[in-house]
Amino acid sequence: MEKAYINRYVGALTLAALLIVPMLAFAAQFRAEEQPSLSSGETVNDDLYMAGGVVTSSGDVRGDLVAGGGSVLVSGAVSSDLIVGGGNITILGAVGDDVRAGGGNIIVSGDVGGDIVAGGGQIQLTGKNIGGDVAIGGGSVRIDSSVGGDVKVGGGDVYINGPVAGNVELDADKITLGPNADIGGNLTYTSVKEATLEEGAVVRGETDFTARKARGEMGGAALAGIFTLALLAKFLMLFVGALILLLIFRKYPAELVERAMDNPLREMGRGVVFLIVTPVVSVVLLVSVIGIPLGALGLLVFGAAMVFASLVAPIILGSIAHRWIFKPSDYQVSWKTILLGVALYILIGIIPIIGWIAKLVLIVLALGAMLNIKWAIAKEWR
Repeated sequence: MEKAYINRYVGALTLAALLIVPMLAFAAQFRAEEQPSLSSGETVNDDLYMAGGVVTSSGDVRGDLVAGGGSVLVSGAVSSDLIVGGGNITILGAVGDDVRAGGGNIIVSGDVGGDIVAGGGQIQLTGKNIGGDVAIGGGSVRIDSSVGGDVKVGGGDVYINGPVAGNVELDADKITLGPNADIGGNLTYTSVKEATLEEGAVVRGETDFTARKARGEMGGAALAGIFTLALLAKFLMLFVGALILLLIFRKYPAELVERAMDNPLREMGRGVVFLIVTPVVSVVLLVSVIGIPLGALGLLVFGAAMVFASLVAPIILGSIAHRWIFKPSDYQVSWKTILLGVALYILIGIIPIIGWIAKLVLIVLALGAMLNIKWAIAKEWR
């Protein structure tokens, strides 16, 4: 089996695991603010979603915990899955099932009952026990925990200093097995040179080493980790942005959905006209001295409208999907439908060609609905 398989496996597994968000858990609680927190005395019996600048969870979460922010600290227990993304991630509490994390710096010091799938810059696993498999793509990776399953890592510098019950597959520039490393299965690795086995390190199965030349850039698995982080960051930004839109304007997102679905073809026609005419006219105006201010204003309006439409498109998609799945009498807009829409929007975006076309259609539809509302307001002013 080619060692490049590790790269594909880690990348695909990391991406799939992080995107399988329990988005239909409509009994969940949601907390979004600058510094959302779950105090040590609180218990949440459902799934919990948290988003903000600094996220802290010190309480007991009996379901899944999904958290995203600049800095995330999870010191309380999580009974089911923990899905987290952010700049700095620290997990001190015990997690009953799987951990899926994407971030700049990731530290997992609590016990994990299931698998760990992570992508990021620096990743450290220092907890006592990990019950399942470990799949990681990162720049610097250190594993001191006892792992009950297999370990698959792609990165720059990999250090393993704990017992691993299964097989270990690595692709890294530098590989070191510390004195507490005890690999129960086979060790299969690709690197610039042979791995360093410090005194006390044991490999009980077979060892298969494939040499390669040094590379300045990160390996495929490390790039997959960064790519996963980018997707997760995009998910969180879209979700928080769309949610803020709902909280600030209240009725506006619902009206946008109603206008869009009242006559989708008509609204898409409006959107296409805006998409083509606005930048062309703005550029033409920029050519003339007199029209420079208007041309600059036109391009500014076009850019702002595209950003706004990228937030509205997932809202429309979520409302459509919610009505199709749950069969309510009308289109609904809430944080739950927004969560569903953003997750679907991200998934659609990674499908080549067809997915990109679908996203463009949604954005054009959103532009048309926005223009419809603006036109109605303009007519009232006349």
